[in-house]
Amino acid sequence: MTASAFLITVNYKGEQSTLELLASLSRLSEFSSLDVIVVDNGSGEENLSQLRAAIESLPNVQLLKSATNRGYFGAAKFAYDHYLGQGHELPDWTIVCNHDIVIDDPDFLLKLSSEDWRSAGVLAPRVRLAESGTDQNPFMRHRPGWFRRASLRLVYSNYPFAILWDWLSYKKRALNQRIHSLPSKRILKRENIYAAHGSCFIFSKQFFEAGGFLDDDLFLYGEEISVAEICRSLGLPIIFDPVLSLSHNEHTSVGQAVSRFSYGCQKKALRHVTARYFAGGREATKRPELDPSPANSE
Repeated sequence: MTASAFLITVNYKGEQSTLELLASLSRLSEFSSLDVIVVDNGSGEENLSQLRAAIESLPNVQLLKSATNRGYFGAAKFAYDHYLGQGHELPDWTIVCNHDIVIDDPDFLLKLSSEDWRSAGVLAPRVRLAESGTDQNPFMRHRPGWFRRASLRLVYSNYPFAILWDWLSYKKRALNQRIHSLPSKRILKRENIYAAHGSCFIFSKQFFEAGGFLDDDLFLYGEEISVAEICRSLGLPIIFDPVLSLSHNEHTSVGQAVSRFSYGCQKKALRHVTARYFAGGREATKRPELDPSPANSE
C-alpha cells in the first residue's frame, strides 16, 4: 500500500458492531499501514470494556472518547481535528464510516491505494445491506430539484407522514431489489454521481485541501446532501466505484423504525441543509461559505 489512509468510525453503545468492524479491518492486506480512530460518543465505561481490550492489541488503532454525544459528523470532525493536531499529515484518503459496516474484501486497501486522490473529491464504495444484499450506492445520481425538496419538507412536517413515507420507501427499495437482483439488471459501473450513501464516505486529500469540511452542525442525517453540495461548490466529483465493496448492518445504532428521536433529527437536518446549501429552498447560485482551513480546527 503506497497511498496513506486514515479511517474514522463512530461508536455509541454499539460495542459488538464496532468489534466486528475492527476484526474485518485487521484481516485486510496492509492493515498495519492504516491509521484508525474509534470515536466513542459518550457510551459510558460499562459499554467499552471489550472494545478497549481489542484496541490494546492493535497498535494502529486508538480510542478517542467524547464526554458528550456529538452525532455522526460532529464526532468524525472531533477525530479528524485530533488526528491532525497530533502532527499527522493530511492523508491521501480519509474514510468516515458507520461502526456497523464490515469490509470483507481483503484487498480493499490495496484497491484504494491504486486510486488517484487528485481525480475525485469523494469515492462512494459499493455498500451492500447485509441481510438483503441491496445496493445502497449510488445513493443519489442527480441533485434533488425543488419539487423533491418541497415533498420532503411536507413529509417531515408531520410525524405520521414521516412513518408512512418510511414504509413506502422500504417497499420501493424491496421492489427495486427484486428487479435489480436479476442477472440482466444487476449492472454496476464506475460513474460520477450526486451523492454517496452516508454509511461510508471516502474523502480525498483534494477535498480538504480545496476547502471541504465535515459539517458538524448535522447531528444525524443529511450528511449525504452536505457532502454532495460541498463537492458541487468546489467542482469536485463524487465517484461511485463498485470495485471498493463493503457490507452494512443498517440501523444497529438508531433502530429499524422511525422513532420520535430519529424523526426529530431528520427534520432538523432537512432544515439545515435547505438553509445552508439550497439558499432557503431556491437553487443555490453561489458557493456555500466554507470553513477557512482544511483542518477546520475549533
